[in-house]
Order: sequence, then structure tokens, then C-alpha cells
Amino acid sequence: MDQDTDGARVGLLATQALLLSGDDVRIEVDVAPGAWLDVVETTGTVAYEGEAPSSWTVDATVGDGAILTWAGKPFVVSDKIATHRHTRIRLHGTGRALMQEKIVLGRAGQLGGDLSMSLEASDDTGPLQVESLDLGQQARQMPGILGNLRSMDTVTALGWKPEPTGEPEAGTTGPGETYFPLDRSGAALRWMGIGRFRDQLCDATFTAWHEEAMRDYRHRHTTQHQRHAQEETGLGEVDRDSAAHAVAAMGGRPRAGTCGTP
Repeated sequence: MDQDTDGARVGLLATQALLLSGDDVRIEVDVAPGAWLDVVETTGTVAYEGEAPSSWTVDATVGDGAILTWAGKPFVVSDKIATHRHTRIRLHGTGRALMQEKIVLGRAGQLGGDLSMSLEASDDTGPLQVESLDLGQQARQMPGILGNLRSMDTVTALGWKPEPTGEPEAGTTGPGETYFPLDRSGAALRWMGIGRFRDQLCDATFTAWHEEAMRDYRHRHTTQHQRHAQEETGLGEVDRDSAAHAVAAMGGRPRAGTCGTP
């Protein structure tokens, strides 16, 4: 969808119906050191009913100085299906990741089948976030789980700890929104609601955190390019000062064929 010399925005498009009963979808992502990748889901995904369980797995590796951003569309769990979503993210060095997952239990007029979700995120030091959610029909009726809620939106930042962008007026978007700062470099914002997807907080938060992450990425990337250029030319601080004095002595403009040194 878009690209430059360091990365690309890629649309994720299914070429046939999924997630059908028995489907096992696996997506592997490898963002090279210093690169950026923005994954865009063009449509939502429906886990259709059937006897055989289905699964959706994302396995991502983000190199040093790289960034992965992924805004998911709604993942709808139909009645009479057991499906599993698993996300594994490994960060190296100063790599960062920003992920959004939208869950809807049941199509129109349905309660939704059995859903289990897991997230394993780590960096070079160790685990950043490990989460396992059992959202099966029986489990989500237990106290403190989901009850009659049908929608959940989660934005997860890994590799840095952004602050929430704001808090809406109570009750305007759903029963609850919660900001979770992780123990180390990361944060998560989670919204839960009833019925159709009316979340007004997580989309805005993803956009704000995405802009923040890309701004920091471009700043670091520009600094690294400048440093590498200086190392390749051998032009250090003293040399730059000398060159500036030489240019000033020549009236502020270097002459063709000169090397710009005293």
C-alpha cells in the first residue's frame, strides 16, 4: 500500500473464505533491524461454526531499531465453534511493536462460541507480557469475567511505555476501560462493551500511539543515518568546525573543487 527505503505498509487480504471450521491460519512476520512495517487488515475475520476447532496464530520478530504496527479489524466468533487466537512477539534491542485486537462474540443475534486467546511477548531480557484468556461460554459467565459483554478491544504497546490519550465520560463507550502499564517497557489499554462495536477510545489511542512510535522511530533513524555518514566520511566534530570556518572565510559558499578544510 505504501513504502520507502526502510519499510512498507502491507494490506492483509484473504483470497478465500476463512476462518472455516478446521482452519489453522499462521502468519509469520520478520521485521529486519532498522526497518518499519505497518500491517493493515482490510476486512474483519469471522470464525464460522463447525465441529472442528479453528485457530489464528501470529508469530512476529522485530529487530533492533525496528518497529511493527498492526491495527486489527474485528475478529467475530460465531455460535457453535471453538477457536483460538495466539500472538507471539519477540523484540530485539530497541525494537518496538504496537498491536490492536478487536474481539466480537457472536454474529447478529448470537451469543458466540468458545474463544481462547494467548499473548507471549518478550525482549532480549525476558518476558514483557504473558497473558492467557479463557472466553469460553461457561468461563465468561463466571463473576468478574465478561458476563453479558460481547465486545473487547485491546491496544498493546511493547518496547516503550506510552501514556493513555484521555478518558471519555463514564458510560459513553462501554462498561469499562482500563489502562495497564506493564512492569517493564510496555502498556496496554483494554475496552469492553455490550453489543455492537462502539469503542471510541482504543482506535484513537492506537492512532496516537502509532504517531508517537513512528515519530520516535524516524528521529532515531535520522540520527543513526547521520552518525553512519559521519563515520564513513571521517568528519568528526573538530573537522566539521574547521570546515565551517573555511566556508565562512570563503564568503559562506564552498568553491567547486575544494575539500572544505583549512
